[in-house]
Amino acid sequence: MKPQSIGRLAGLFVLLVAGFIVLLGGYIWLEMEQVSAEIRVREERSAHMEVVEGLAEMQHRATRIAQTLALWDETRQQLSFPEYYTLWRDTRTRDAGMISDKEEGVALYDKRGHILAPARADHPMPADLPRPAPITLLRQESGKSHFFIALPVYADPDRRILLGNIAVKFDFMAELMRSRAYQFADLSKMRLDLPENSSVNLDLAIEHLRFATRLNPDLASFHNLFRASLIRLVIVILILLFLAAWLLGRLLVKPLHALSDDIDNLREPGGSLPHKSAQASPLPILELENVRRSFNDYQARLSELHSDLEQNSRDFYDQARRDALTGAFNRRAFDEDWKALGEDRRLGQVALLLFDCDHFKAINDTYGHQVGDLVIQNIAGALHEALRANDRLYRLGGDEFATIVPEADAHRAERVAERCIEHVLGQDFRAHGMSEPTTISIGIALSEGDGVTLHELQKRADLAMYTAKRPGSRKLVFYSEDMGGMAALVGNKEISAVFQAIENPDLIELHYQSVMSLPMAQKEYVEALTRIRFEGELIGPAAIFPIVQARNLDMEFDLAVLRALNRDLTQGRLPAGQGVSINLSAPSIVNTKVVDALLELIHSQPGRKIVAEITETALITQIEIASDNIHRLRDAGCLVALDDFGSGYSSLRYLTSMPVDLVKFDISMVRLLESSDRRQQLMMEDISNLVLTAGYQMVAEGVETRELLDKVISLGFSHAQGYYFDQPQAPA
Repeated sequence: MKPQSIGRLAGLFVLLVAGFIVLLGGYIWLEMEQVSAEIRVREERSAHMEVVEGLAEMQHRATRIAQTLALWDETRQQLSFPEYYTLWRDTRTRDAGMISDKEEGVALYDKRGHILAPARADHPMPADLPRPAPITLLRQESGKSHFFIALPVYADPDRRILLGNIAVKFDFMAELMRSRAYQFADLSKMRLDLPENSSVNLDLAIEHLRFATRLNPDLASFHNLFRASLIRLVIVILILLFLAAWLLGRLLVKPLHALSDDIDNLREPGGSLPHKSAQASPLPILELENVRRSFNDYQARLSELHSDLEQNSRDFYDQARRDALTGAFNRRAFDEDWKALGEDRRLGQVALLLFDCDHFKAINDTYGHQVGDLVIQNIAGALHEALRANDRLYRLGGDEFATIVPEADAHRAERVAERCIEHVLGQDFRAHGMSEPTTISIGIALSEGDGVTLHELQKRADLAMYTAKRPGSRKLVFYSEDMGGMAALVGNKEISAVFQAIENPDLIELHYQSVMSLPMAQKEYVEALTRIRFEGELIGPAAIFPIVQARNLDMEFDLAVLRALNRDLTQGRLPAGQGVSINLSAPSIVNTKVVDALLELIHSQPGRKIVAEITETALITQIEIASDNIHRLRDAGCLVALDDFGSGYSSLRYLTSMPVDLVKFDISMVRLLESSDRRQQLMMEDISNLVLTAGYQMVAEGVETRELLDKVISLGFSHAQGYYFDQPQAPA
């Protein structure tokens, strides 16, 4: 192909770009018109959905009012003894707060649907119900639309003894506008397309409502502004494009021709570029002059290669002390800097901060090591941002980091640690597929010229960090001499007992507490509660589970407990046919190995009721895997319970996300029924009613008195356990 000059190619390019801009402007114009039409259609649909949702919310509110009246003792009394019916209708219902002035009327009907007494003239009500309750009718009368709801009234909780019916009348338009805010539907122009004195079921009301969609003046203004702006933009771009073509020829094409001629001079022996080119351009081009200088400097740059190699050697030395994953300094650099402070010599004022990612093993096991690496990188980046410019961040291994803050007192060290926690919490891990936040625990040890050695300082920071990782502890902990609880986390008898129990489940001693079926309070199954018998001493859960959680041993420990339960069942320590429940932690329910072990136990005990109680639901990060495993357990005949319901912020979300059979209310929730605060009692009653209505069986924990038992029975709890029945006991 014949070579073309740069001037001709530049002109052709300008023409192509100009044509493309014109076509693009036309295409954007057409797309905008289509989008406008689609927006109008969506607004009409949104208006329709708003009205439908308003009708549903209005019906829900009216039904709630009518149900409250139907359950009122005075309502039942009037249906049985109607002597004071008019007083009850006109005064008592409003004085007692059962209905407000917003409701237009209320009336009682006998079993055949006849009104007990004629309605008031200012609040007319139907003399007869059109058909047996419940009914919801929309009626047009006297040029105004009304909404009626009628419900049956029973004398007994089992809804067998019908006393009569109750009906409440509402102003339809007022109730509909009160039900919600309307963004798209214009209710000021709404009308009900029904003949006078006719009615229709509320489910069909939307077919008879005529309403308009709110106009969107901003959209029309935007259209006009967009069209005008698009035309001006295309014109300006075309003008600038042709101006650029003219400047291209003057400032670039001609200088390039001159530079090409100068470069040809280099072909001659000893040739070089002149210092100044005989350019035809009135304005020198910096880039072209740089090209010229580059040719002349090529030889000089060769001499710089040696110094570059030396710099690379220094960079390699630095990389050998950097962590490849995070860019932080590695343990080798930490040890060197640590020694530079003077091993075992007396320190001045310095703070050592140790950072550890909470539940990192669970993250690795759940999402895989690739996501775990990304989490570590994000945490390291957040810590780098939080630390001061001269502070070094070290990755000591896995999910553990450290920094040394010289000349730092307790206040300064705490501020640095708080910034680190805030920066880590500010990281968005949802991009990695994680739905839960990731947190860190920080242990801080201070040397303020009190004679502590480096070795002792590092040990103190390690103890403080393990204390910070304990459940209920603050995530930022300073070392103190009175840290009695942290001894359970650093190699004493309790931690030795946990590790040995994992290796030898015979050390695990299961105690069993009865779970009673209600209302007869008969034992239905027992819950297996974990203890460890070690060196003649019985170690309880208060010492066991902080160690398990801090050391990320949830899955291993649950497997050991399952083996201990299988031992008790195989040796006949539980009566034949006696049901039993077992607790599974959040990391275990997403672990295939644990679920397979439980399935094997279920299959080995045909006919025995097995219940799996899922604890620590706030730590479950892969709901889909957890749900699949729960389905496997339920298909094998295992019941699944959501444990400690109400003790965490995420209980309701997990209740809606995971397919469980039982909901175990935490003792803190059950104790609300004994509270002197009526609001707390109502909250507990409403939550239990919500769970019961959703179709779940409910278990009350911590029942210790007959009065509390009567209350949970009245709320519909199917099971209860607590010291009122028995205490956890080892099998005979």
